[in-house]
Amino acid sequence: MPEDPKGGYTKEPDKIKRQVLSGVLEEYDVVTRQRETRRVALEEMEKFSEGKKAAYIAFLCSETSGAAIDSDDIPAFGDVLMSVGEVDELNLIINSPGGDGTVAEKIIELCRAYCKDFKVIVPNRAKSAATIIALGADQIVMGYCSELGPIDAQVVILVGGVPHYISAQSFIDSRKTLEERYRDAIKEKKDARPVLQQIASLDAPFIDHCEKLMEFSREVARKYLAKYMFSGMKPTAKQKQAIDKVLDRLSSVNIFKVHGRMIDGNTAKTELGLTVRLLGKDDGMWKALWHYYVRADVLLKKHAVTKIIESKSNFLIKAMSFE
Repeated sequence: MPEDPKGGYTKEPDKIKRQVLSGVLEEYDVVTRQRETRRVALEEMEKFSEGKKAAYIAFLCSETSGAAIDSDDIPAFGDVLMSVGEVDELNLIINSPGGDGTVAEKIIELCRAYCKDFKVIVPNRAKSAATIIALGADQIVMGYCSELGPIDAQVVILVGGVPHYISAQSFIDSRKTLEERYRDAIKEKKDARPVLQQIASLDAPFIDHCEKLMEFSREVARKYLAKYMFSGMKPTAKQKQAIDKVLDRLSSVNIFKVHGRMIDGNTAKTELGLTVRLLGKDDGMWKALWHYYVRADVLLKKHAVTKIIESKSNFLIKAMSFE
């Protein structure tokens, strides 16, 4: 701040303060106007539901901040669902890198308690636990840039004090690799002690936990595919075969070597056999969806917001923690 000739401060700081306050108020006004724009967009999308009593709700996580699906989302979901009430068709717009599979299971149950027909709409990315939520729908709506992902469970590890989500399967595979190296060393009559020391250093209870998480993801996906998306498939043996095909591919690290590997709408529909509605880039529904999504994504990136859960009549956000 500039100083006057006598060594004191001028009134310039007051001017700066007014400018800061003005900026904050303007920013708030922008957020409010954008909320109204998104509200109208959600309302507009209802016309694509062909006369049904339908509702659109959105659940979007900031990928730049590493926001994941967790237990804090449940009360917010319950609140937003209460704002729309029971409907014939509930459409969940979801964009998330994944998170807790047990929460994904509860979100499916919450949504299904309010509707007869449950659809999941993916504007961009629905990975891991978000993919599990999609598998719990009657139909998945995807566009030319939409993607699902492997249902490998994620665990949090700290790297330099920063939390990172790592596939649980990675820890399981590391143990298997060491065990194979140990067997090869014994077979070839080499010194196996270094490998044995590495195996002994592994956290056995943690790896056991990883195995249970992976199995849980498969069990949840199997339950909902059988109950809803593949419910009309007879005989039962045919249904089981179709579900096994989906689960084997979505949980295979040989096919999808990294957690972020893209599974586009065409692959989900033709290769996995999922009930997918594909929207072209010029489809009116896709344009309306993209109109909504881009505005929500800007809010996530520019205003220290990590999550949005909203309907046309309810708006909840989770702010970034700076502690």
